[in-house]
Amino acid sequence: MDHTINFLYLILSNRLKNMKNSTGLISAVIFLCLVSVAFVMKPVTSDTSVLQEQEGITFPEDVKAIIDAKCMGCHKPDSRNTKAKEKLQWASVAKMNKEEQDHFIDEMFEVLEDGKMPPKKALERRPQMKLTDEETKTLLAWVEAEEKRLKGE
Repeated sequence: MDHTINFLYLILSNRLKNMKNSTGLISAVIFLCLVSVAFVMKPVTSDTSVLQEQEGITFPEDVKAIIDAKCMGCHKPDSRNTKAKEKLQWASVAKMNKEEQDHFIDEMFEVLEDGKMPPKKALERRPQMKLTDEETKTLLAWVEAEEKRLKGE
């Protein structure tokens, strides 16, 4: 940021040095105003309820570790499993809108409570991918917390 400000200062000072009339001064001031608007920061609000409504789904470290170890192999953009890629992209979960988040939460409850993931076919090839009871409890607690956040509880 400091380099950008120094660069802009040099441009403006050169314009001012080369000015011979008031038109040059006016154009330099307009230029400075336009550039400064680009660096105006958004005001920070202290109202956390507004921030919570705008946040997407987040991943605590313990949840992220489980997802990385047990889910990402199939549910990532470069996975060879086309069906899994189309069903869920973990990378896009944090960017979901509220309606998509609601649907995602419902799907996660169903999958976790019914033990649908990983599918049996995948577990035949890679039994180490099976979710332990503790991992399932951790994911369920996370999904419950996300559901409460979405409902504003």
